[in-house]
Amino acid sequence: MAESRLGNDATNIARRSFKAAGWVLIVKFASQFIQIFLEICLLRLLTPHDYGVIGILTLFWSISYVFIQGGFGQALIQRKEVTEIDLCSVFYYNIFLSLVCFALLIGFAKKIALFYNEPVLEQTIYVTAWTLPISALVSVQIALLDRRLKQFFVTISTLASHLIASVIAIFIARRGYGLWAIVWQQLIATFLSAVSVFCFARWIPKLRFSFKALGSLFSFGSKLLLIEILNVFTTHFSNLIIGKKYPTSQLGVYTRAKKYAHLWPTSVQGAVGRVLFPAYSKIQDDLPRLRVAFGRSLAVSTFAVVFLPFLICTLCKPFILLVLGEKWLGCIPYWWLITCTVVFYPIQVLNMQLLKARGRSDLYLLLEIVKKSFYAIQVAILLLYGIVPMLIGEIFFSFVGVYLNSYFSGRDLHYGLLKQLGDVLPYAAITFPSCLAAWEFYSVISPLSPWTGFVAGGFAGVLVYLVLNRCFRTAALREIVNILGGRFPAVKRAFFY
Repeated sequence: MAESRLGNDATNIARRSFKAAGWVLIVKFASQFIQIFLEICLLRLLTPHDYGVIGILTLFWSISYVFIQGGFGQALIQRKEVTEIDLCSVFYYNIFLSLVCFALLIGFAKKIALFYNEPVLEQTIYVTAWTLPISALVSVQIALLDRRLKQFFVTISTLASHLIASVIAIFIARRGYGLWAIVWQQLIATFLSAVSVFCFARWIPKLRFSFKALGSLFSFGSKLLLIEILNVFTTHFSNLIIGKKYPTSQLGVYTRAKKYAHLWPTSVQGAVGRVLFPAYSKIQDDLPRLRVAFGRSLAVSTFAVVFLPFLICTLCKPFILLVLGEKWLGCIPYWWLITCTVVFYPIQVLNMQLLKARGRSDLYLLLEIVKKSFYAIQVAILLLYGIVPMLIGEIFFSFVGVYLNSYFSGRDLHYGLLKQLGDVLPYAAITFPSCLAAWEFYSVISPLSPWTGFVAGGFAGVLVYLVLNRCFRTAALREIVNILGGRFPAVKRAFFY
């Protein structure tokens, strides 16, 4: 009887969480589709060198995201009850910290440009630095929307702002202003998104501040803020070295391959993570319920995350030739190697969300310091031999990350690495024949019509993947069909459930 109750509770949590995540994913997918279309327009107008300069600037743009979803915002989500003084204190602290970073960026802009021998960097940093204080203005509002499981509104605002900013960027690029099109795109999108989130959240800070309130959040929030900063630095650490050691155009090719390989996994896992963190936080002390909910979340996340990057990677050459142009063919070897790191991405992300939800930001910080230190060392060493050896090292490093991420959370939940791998590997195994079918369809049809072959290959891969999941009655497909079948009975009939 108790096991039945746990199963029902976990199912309710999973359904509520993935219903919220589903709306986020629908809007996010539409957003990504529109952004990809608009970026393709920019890629055809701009050069790999332009995107190489942007690759250097991405580090500073990513810092702004740290302040949007920084550690204290996460602390507000994790805490069961928050007060007005908590919200106001975090708001003013984030503003102060963003202004400090803004001043540092402006002060070091010239030195950064001289270091990379790219004079245009100085002026672009002067413009992009404004994203920091703008982002900090809505950090608390985003945390409030996340607490209420209303990530849909944040995603809608992001979609609308990026759409408007991208259209403006294309106009600027067509006027011949090169990389400035992307610089202004980022600034305009940040500003419009901040305005819309401010309106959705309907929270205005009062003139109240308390060091005591901030201190009560400091233990958890400061660690997460350090983790976010560490993540940003290590994520773009390779960009900084490639930009210095190799031609800027080479960095442009590398960053585009990295973006497209990570596009789907980060979108899905980001949406799921935004929902699961507050959902896990609500049951953080009930380990049996948490274990069942975690297992179901892992299965569904793996089903959604692993297959599509490999399908896209399988068809990346025709995609580049048909859509981006031959100047971007250098992306292919990087694209393949980066995609290989995606297989265990759901395990890494969900285990870290679990640690955060249980308030173990100390373990989270320790793990991140250890992982990022090893990562930085291997990148610095292997980049001496080239970008491809560095990416092969990243594949090996992903295995190390899986072990470290799953160790503590698996021990607490009695849901260790072997059990998690057993739940993940079936989807990876099904992915291989599905991608093989996609390539075979493309190879047969493309001599007659490249576009028809490309579309037919993608459709065949998806169909084979769904059929194999149905044949093996995978847990994730059953969970998704049950969730969707409650509102759309035709889905259950389609999959014979």
